[in-house]
Amino acid sequence: MRFGLFTMPEHPPIENWTLSYDRDIDDIVLAEKLGFSEYWIGEHHTGGFENVPVPEYMIAKAAGLTSRIRLGTGVVNLPYQDPFQVAERLAFLDHLTHGRLEYGFGGGGLPTDQALFGLDRSEAAPRTNEALEIIWELLTSEDPVNYEGVYWKYENRQLQVGPYQDVPPFAIAGLTGTHNYARCGSKGWKALSVYFAPTDNQGYPHAPDLLAHGKALTAAAEEAGLDPAVARHNWRISREVYVSDSKNQAMNEIREGVQRSYEYLLGLGLGALMKKDETMADAELTFEWMAEEIPWIIGSPEDCIRQIQELEEATGGFGTFLINARDWVTTDKWNRSLELFARYVTPPFTPRENLARRRRLADVALGRS
Repeated sequence: MRFGLFTMPEHPPIENWTLSYDRDIDDIVLAEKLGFSEYWIGEHHTGGFENVPVPEYMIAKAAGLTSRIRLGTGVVNLPYQDPFQVAERLAFLDHLTHGRLEYGFGGGGLPTDQALFGLDRSEAAPRTNEALEIIWELLTSEDPVNYEGVYWKYENRQLQVGPYQDVPPFAIAGLTGTHNYARCGSKGWKALSVYFAPTDNQGYPHAPDLLAHGKALTAAAEEAGLDPAVARHNWRISREVYVSDSKNQAMNEIREGVQRSYEYLLGLGLGALMKKDETMADAELTFEWMAEEIPWIIGSPEDCIRQIQELEEATGGFGTFLINARDWVTTDKWNRSLELFARYVTPPFTPRENLARRRRLADVALGRS
């Protein structure tokens, strides 16, 4: 398993937003130092909490301050944008990052963003599908692209600057259905599962759970003649994460920040995607319920190891675990959580660490064997 971070990013309107961007960049630099393999940055235009409208700018700056960590758009919202311009700027950014770019796309699920751009919700999926076809052709074809669709029409379009990577690594985020997971499975692309998708929502029909995501991925891969194990390896699952000395301490430290964050999310109407029962009221989505039932990864390093192992077993396996970066605590506490995670939580999931050998050597040194 590999580990990375995903950031919305979330910074409440009471904060100094100029400082928040600098803090996010510092977080990326720290993530690389701690050995995380990738960092994804979201795109939003409204709401007053998620304050990065152009993740590509953040990635360009972060690329100049890092050398190894992969940087992803998490995600470019396709329904609102010209596909040619998206393809052009991402191909250029691929060069600026020296091939460390992850091309992340999505359908723009924030209701207030859809209202801003006058997007009818029923058009989000077909616009995204059409844009993906165009962008893939532009990035992979050696010939000019002709395309006549419902929303976009191109004649003899070709990028002056093609991508740095031979095959652009596409990634799709899915929110309200399994169609994007099936698409990723059939094409060998990476899939991103949102941090509030329950592992198992017990058949609640409003939104798919992680089990449905994984099933759609592997079934589509098999149907396309691809290895379902590779499809699972390409799967990214994001969770709320906070590490401290104990679970009680962790929950106490983040409680105020959690309340602020989820008042915002529930106000957007996203509570329906977290529930396991159609009779649940938003008021029942308490901190304690979500931490246990989604579930979140919270507590001591030992707690977090166990919780990730349980998540891995429950879902049938996935390739990369993404920490959902939050603004719940002060920077020193957040950095400590990341350090504890990197030092003590990741080793059991990383074969090269060979913990059994280390323990044997320690037992010999201490005279226990």
